[in-house]
Amino acid sequence: MRRFILSLSAALAVFSAQAQCTDLFISEYVEGSRNNKALEIYNPTESTIDLSEYRLTRWQNGSASWTPQYSDALSGTLGPKDVLVVVIDRRDTTQTGQDTPVVETLRVKADLFLSKDYNTSYSMSFNGDDALSLDKKSGANYVPVDIFGRIGERPSPAWSDSFPYNNGLGLWYTINKTLIRKATVMSGVTKNPPFFNPSVEWNVHPQNMFDSLGIHECGCNTLSAKDMEARPSLWAFPNPAQTQLTVLGLAIEEVTAVAVSGQRIALNFVAIAGVDGAQVDVSELASGVYTLEVQNASQRRAITFVKD
Repeated sequence: MRRFILSLSAALAVFSAQAQCTDLFISEYVEGSRNNKALEIYNPTESTIDLSEYRLTRWQNGSASWTPQYSDALSGTLGPKDVLVVVIDRRDTTQTGQDTPVVETLRVKADLFLSKDYNTSYSMSFNGDDALSLDKKSGANYVPVDIFGRIGERPSPAWSDSFPYNNGLGLWYTINKTLIRKATVMSGVTKNPPFFNPSVEWNVHPQNMFDSLGIHECGCNTLSAKDMEARPSLWAFPNPAQTQLTVLGLAIEEVTAVAVSGQRIALNFVAIAGVDGAQVDVSELASGVYTLEVQNASQRRAITFVKD
């Protein structure tokens, strides 16, 4: 009987995941410096989705009234278990001020550029106090399939992990940060929430972290535990690095650089407050390719990096 109960529980868990994994949702939010703005959209379904049925909307500064210039239509298709990386369209490297170009490391991640002209299109010009929604056509109208923030509310200066906002105590989440949707989230927020606490569904990372764009870990994935373990779950940037490497994805207790020759070099590091990761000093390493091994009491992971 015990074996049957366990099997039934597993089956119900699978059914629950399948029931939730039915439409697109926002899987990553990048509110970087200047115009380094990006969103990643994940397709949790088993089918290719026509993106022309969707749009992105920014609800500026607490607005709850929709107007055309605050939305941008998506285009193309998105395959099953795949992501679309959307970046604000600031690619002219001669521009300054509000048209300062997106840095190259983010531009190369883009699958789609939106909001080319600030005077006519605002969807990607968010700056921490704007709610966002991913909307889908429903007859002659659109309905949200995912909401980031709370439409009609303008936090000051951003949403945080305590309510209301952080009152000077919590961690600001939606300004100068990269947020990644937790793997346990398998569907979007379709109704405007009474309040928004981003720590419930999002993991916070430092500003201008772009390495994780392009792949999303989610409970909707049908990979085996072994396959999931083999997928990238550790990020290091900048890569190549000269003096300091930021490593994210594990609460780190020990860091070792392994050279091609097999030589092992222990590295000094400083943990990042509020984040699973550390700033690692690589200034004393000779130029070359290394395997960076990081570990804590229960896990050990590795990633390749280049020392300039």
